[in-house]
Amino acid sequence: ATMATAMNGAPNARNGGKQSTPSTRRTHKVIYFDCDDALYKNDWKTAGLITKKIESFTVGELGLPPGRAYELYKQYGTCLKGLQEEKLLDESRLEEFLHFAHDIPHDEHIQRDEALRAMLLKIKTPKWIFTASARHHAQRCLEILGVDDLFEGIIDVRAVGWHTKHDARAYQAAMDIAGVTDPADCLFLDDSVSNLKTARAVGWTNVLVGTHARDTGEPIVTNHADHIIGTVHEFEDLCKTHGYDHFHVEDAVEVENAVEN
Repeated sequence: ATMATAMNGAPNARNGGKQSTPSTRRTHKVIYFDCDDALYKNDWKTAGLITKKIESFTVGELGLPPGRAYELYKQYGTCLKGLQEEKLLDESRLEEFLHFAHDIPHDEHIQRDEALRAMLLKIKTPKWIFTASARHHAQRCLEILGVDDLFEGIIDVRAVGWHTKHDARAYQAAMDIAGVTDPADCLFLDDSVSNLKTARAVGWTNVLVGTHARDTGEPIVTNHADHIIGTVHEFEDLCKTHGYDHFHVEDAVEVENAVEN
């Protein structure tokens, strides 16, 4: 299969890169994980359900033409932000929109992921969910995946002042919530190249999760990703390859036992 390519000279996670030596090993104080299409992959089936709900709301409730919602999403990072910026949705209806959009059968395309849980259990660095979505939606996804007890918390669109991940203010808010002040202390995994562009601009190290574009299916070629992995399950190997000190050395079973005890 053709690999997504990092064009800026940063080592590609799949292409190996130079093994870091102990003297160059570094870590981060916080790891931020996107939720949808990053913690899980299902060919955007869940995203498709949400897209249909948003389309239903914007056409049925707001009277927008079909397809306008997705155009706003592409332009502003989220449809909600576009609706806000273009004054198409009254502020009093924000919560109504979020609950309508995410009222979907979450377990239709998301299943428990023991391999994901095992990997997350071995991470010793504080982990946060950082999503442009709503907290209740991310919480439901985490519960189904079986990892809802493994994060410090969920940073959603409300928590960052309704800013999207296209806006540096969202990243500053995420840092404030996690209690870090230096952008260099932040590592970020997300499936959106446009989000990673902003994350890099504010100084975060970033990892693109996914090698093919949603709309075209074509391999992603970008100069905005520091590293690229096919799925989140490859994160541990990425850290080993590039000397990121985020994982306990003991196996996941021992860590699980320690958590339970």
